[in-house]
Amino acid sequence: MPRTPSPVWIHFTSANVKGKAVYSCKYCAKTYVKNATKMQQHIARCPKFSQGTKQATPGKNSSTFIQSENDSDSGTLSSAPGDSGIRGFLDTIDECSQRNADECFARAMYATGSPFMLTANVYWKRFLNVLRPAYTPPTRHALSTHLLDGEFNRVQAKVKQTIDKADCISVISYGWSNVWGQGIINYSVTTPHPVFYKSTDTKDHRHTGPYIANELKAVINDLGPQKVFALVTDDAANMKVAWAHVEETFPHITTIGCASHALNLLLKDIMALNTMDTLYKAAKQVVKDVKGKQVTSAISKQNEKDKNTTQMLPSISQWDRVVIMYDSLLERKESLHEMAISQGAAAESAIKRILLDKVFWERLTSSLRILKPIAAAIAKIEGDNAILSDVKCVFAELKEEIQTVLPTSLLLKAEKAAVVESMEKHQEFCVKPIHAAAYMLDPKYEKSILSVEEISSAYAVITAISYYLGLDVGKVLGSLAKYRTKQGLWEWDEIWQSCQHVSASTWWKGLCGSEALAPVASIILQIPPTSATSERSWSLFGNIYAKVCNRLTNARVEKPVAIRANLQLFDPDIEPSSTRLDSDTEGKDESDVEEADLENVDEILEEPIET
Repeated sequence: MPRTPSPVWIHFTSANVKGKAVYSCKYCAKTYVKNATKMQQHIARCPKFSQGTKQATPGKNSSTFIQSENDSDSGTLSSAPGDSGIRGFLDTIDECSQRNADECFARAMYATGSPFMLTANVYWKRFLNVLRPAYTPPTRHALSTHLLDGEFNRVQAKVKQTIDKADCISVISYGWSNVWGQGIINYSVTTPHPVFYKSTDTKDHRHTGPYIANELKAVINDLGPQKVFALVTDDAANMKVAWAHVEETFPHITTIGCASHALNLLLKDIMALNTMDTLYKAAKQVVKDVKGKQVTSAISKQNEKDKNTTQMLPSISQWDRVVIMYDSLLERKESLHEMAISQGAAAESAIKRILLDKVFWERLTSSLRILKPIAAAIAKIEGDNAILSDVKCVFAELKEEIQTVLPTSLLLKAEKAAVVESMEKHQEFCVKPIHAAAYMLDPKYEKSILSVEEISSAYAVITAISYYLGLDVGKVLGSLAKYRTKQGLWEWDEIWQSCQHVSASTWWKGLCGSEALAPVASIILQIPPTSATSERSWSLFGNIYAKVCNRLTNARVEKPVAIRANLQLFDPDIEPSSTRLDSDTEGKDESDVEEADLENVDEILEEPIET
């Protein structure tokens, strides 16, 4: 069978010149001898082709022009115009469009943490070719060099613009180790919108207090120390040493302990108590045992209930997840009990004894009365809208709840005392005079829970910041007196009702901006209560710096992380959940291999078991 002629010939007119057959382009008159490959390449680039195609072959159906080779396997074409059949001739892309497409494609890659080798994959090539035959996606090299640098510079310019506009900056610092065990410290700032600022490869430097202090002071100087009012970190010993150095250099900066970190440490202390530890080990053993089994009719009933959420067991740094495990077990108590009974007398085992033990279930219920309030406090304080004033309220409410449930708990007397002692210790670490000042200045907290000493310390903080800002302290304190007694501007009920609809700092700047106290209040109420913003960026590092991308240097990894963390600055009205992947918020502790093996408690317990 003769070979089907190439469709390229319909775009050329044949002629005989000096006894030779030549072919002229119908659109630009470019002449070729008989060479279908070169003629294909010419049509793909011909500047007049797009205008000429409309009248190229009158009377012919347009489908003739776009029909590709009959490929039963994929029916797709290469993204290179010269190799994509007639579709390549009908689709052209100019340099500006190619560049814009490359930038958008690269941005999507960085925003999702996709591996740079993706465009080398044949299936991605085919997919992109279906969308736009003339578009050639960027290479892995381009994605990791000039495209990455260009997008990083664009994002950094927006970060700088955001920081320049801010009147109060808080620095948040947290350390991490990559897949090679190399130490990295990252720095985020709040403006009050959280912004990823930079990361530092510590190389061979030990994370001593003086070293960390020097790094922090360098960041503060880069940002402009006159705008930095707080430093938020965890409670590591080296961080506390660094605090002293920073406060000595910048007396106006307040160092604050991360409230969520303190609450997680409180949970860790409670879970280390003998009664709680024994219960946790038994509960975890049940989950492990159920994991390896197949379906039972008893647990199949649970599948009829719509439980779409997948939950994780606690890890070293996230003990609040133990609440999720206990809740999952209690929700399936009946099914698990039926499973144990159905195993028969011959199947006596430790797991069966646990499941049939009333004390086990009573302890689960009792322990949740202690653990749930702490987990709820962590969730509240890590929320996107949490501010410094919330810390005082959270600890006050938590203390009251714990004191209510402790007397009836199954903990031993010494263990109950240990819970109270641990709570006092962690509260002392993260609740400072500036928290009292924030609580006093937050209009949504009208009920005063501050002691006389805390009120006095709050006055001292407000006075110190007023002096630093060069304000008339007498006028500031006079304004504070009117605010607290609801006089002048604050005698209107509508003013107080409005605080439910805007942030506390906006309330002071917008509605109360004429008051002498407003600059001080707006600054204090922009300070974040936790380092959660900085910690979240480590999930981005972990997702990007996985084994598939581990050739990237720390300096190179910082760029896609910064892009991914800060793209929201360009689209503030877009719901954050539409720009994240589920893996961005997992926060799994990679060092806890045993717990990682039991990620999805609900899924494990919903799996029916074969008896």
